[in-house]
Amino acid sequence: MCPTFDEKQATKIAEAVETALETNNSALFSTVATKGDLTELKAATKADLAEMKAEIIKWMFIFWIGQFASIVGVLTVILFAFFKK
Repeated sequence: MCPTFDEKQATKIAEAVETALETNNSALFSTVATKGDLTELKAATKADLAEMKAEIIKWMFIFWIGQFASIVGVLTVILFAFFKK
């Protein structure tokens, strides 16, 4: 069985719903990113990514040099031990 509302009650309910929707919409609009926000974030992200890429490449070369030196050292020890006999 559905409740029945008179015109005054229906108007008050409609006003309450409208107020709630307006309040929620303004709260949502304050947290939604705009196109300008996204463009600014994209530019900042590209700069950060370029900087991180340069750092990664730098550290890759440092580790490669370290690995090369380690391999040369191990091979030198092995060769000296082998030819010393």
